[in-house]
Amino acid sequence: MSTRPIESPPRILPQELIETINEAVFAVDTDCRINFFNQAAEDLTGYRESEVLGRPCIGVFRSDICHTRCAVKESIRKGERVQQRKVVMQRRDGTPVPISVSTSPLRDSEDRILGAVETIRPLNDVERLNEILARETSEKKAILDSLTEGVVTIDHNWRITSINAAGERMLDIAADRVMGRPCREVLCGDLCNTDCPLARTLEGNSPVHNEIVNVVRSDGQIREVTLNAAVLRAPGGEAQGGVLSFCEFTEVERLRAELAGTHHFHGIIGKSPRMKAVFQLVEDVADSASTVLVNGDSGTGKELVADAIQKLGPRRDRPYIKVNCAVFSDGVLESELFGHERGAFTGADRERRGRFELADTGTLFLDEIGDISPLIQVKLLRVLQERQFERVGGERPINVDVRIVAATHRDLRELVSEGRFREDLYYRLNVIPVTLPPLRERPEDIPLLVEHFLRKYELVTGKPVNRVKDRVMDLFVSHPWPGNVRQLENAVEYAFARAHGDTLTRELLPPDIRSAPRDGGGRGVGEAWEIRRALNENHWHHARAAEALGISRTTLWRRMKKLGLVDETA
Repeated sequence: MSTRPIESPPRILPQELIETINEAVFAVDTDCRINFFNQAAEDLTGYRESEVLGRPCIGVFRSDICHTRCAVKESIRKGERVQQRKVVMQRRDGTPVPISVSTSPLRDSEDRILGAVETIRPLNDVERLNEILARETSEKKAILDSLTEGVVTIDHNWRITSINAAGERMLDIAADRVMGRPCREVLCGDLCNTDCPLARTLEGNSPVHNEIVNVVRSDGQIREVTLNAAVLRAPGGEAQGGVLSFCEFTEVERLRAELAGTHHFHGIIGKSPRMKAVFQLVEDVADSASTVLVNGDSGTGKELVADAIQKLGPRRDRPYIKVNCAVFSDGVLESELFGHERGAFTGADRERRGRFELADTGTLFLDEIGDISPLIQVKLLRVLQERQFERVGGERPINVDVRIVAATHRDLRELVSEGRFREDLYYRLNVIPVTLPPLRERPEDIPLLVEHFLRKYELVTGKPVNRVKDRVMDLFVSHPWPGNVRQLENAVEYAFARAHGDTLTRELLPPDIRSAPRDGGGRGVGEAWEIRRALNENHWHHARAAEALGISRTTLWRRMKKLGLVDETA
């Protein structure tokens, strides 16, 4: 079989870039036959490009997932990225090599899938650092300075004990200026105060691989890097600190990280236990054809949940139609949903298909379903029961195959008890309920959301606003946010528009946020933030955090459990 050439280069994957990077990269057509193989791939596998072009990739890499969970086939089939899948491949000489693979679909100018690209990274780089750091000092420095990745070692007190030449270059700082300083003062990472990778490594006693973070150079420039963290051990095996290695984030790596980090889920941002439960539920039910009812206050992101269900499900390539039921009167909504025949009413001068017909074989998102009238409830119930309906003014039944995702900020059970919503329709809609918590009940997500909105408006406006004063973050976290995520974004946008420097201060906030009392509805939120900040400042060392808060370790644990912070250490 002849290979199908790639008709146009991937949109952000110039060939010159691939040839200069150290990671192995290869590309395949839709039959999984190799049509690009860079130098690093040759070095890793032991094959030359001329030997593999046109061959199925399964015969070259021979990994333990080729026959069961092939990442390349998955990217081609689903049109999505596969990130950091851990596998074991065999070199040409039979040597097993543990690797991390990430794949992305390749598309032409008309968005048709032409094949896929895969990048490969050996997994043993960070682990080797333990052996390197156990050697004699002079040998250790020579080796570390030869690496292209920046390397920093840190003792038990989170103070820097060494930095290699690449680290000095990337951070634009000399070694004699960082020795003995706290690592957070040197790296100024965006996760230092919220989710320190090294703290997680030391807590879980396992390395962190390829995490995307921002660090700040001494000249104030922000650099996006991929970071690895591992426990640093003495020759006897006891932990004596940690080691970080990092390299600048390349355009190739952006192919497998457009979802922007481990706390982003198809546009939804959160790391709290309740949001993680929502993410897991959405993943579990996406492949089902069952009706989903998304509950949540206004501004919590119900439409984003519907979008995620559509993207993850088998109907992702089929029609996806949205209707906000609250914006139409009864007569207009009936026509919008079910269509009408010519002459059905004044002004109906032609036949018109409704949203159900347009969504046939796909998904229909019915937002604000709690606002529909009894008449529409009856018609909707019939569609859910029989999968058929008639257009307004029509007599011919029309069959449809549509998955329904509905959403409401109202308590439908209360509406049922008041006689304003049909009980049989409620149970037809509430097959799989997904409940989004209000923002006030997930305070640990607020710093992530603030950071996300800062990046968003920095990209939109070009203004270099990328910092938030601690007391401003305190206000953000302790505010009850009746308008939820939408209100938080509005507040950040307001402050961003008024900012003239690189930092959001209290004076820039909207008046209602700036002057709001920090007790009442936000009291528990504020307490959670204070506890979490103490934990972060002490790298989640419970005894030290309790001492900083002036409470016992037992009291700290009890409050963490009450506020839902225990799961973060699990």
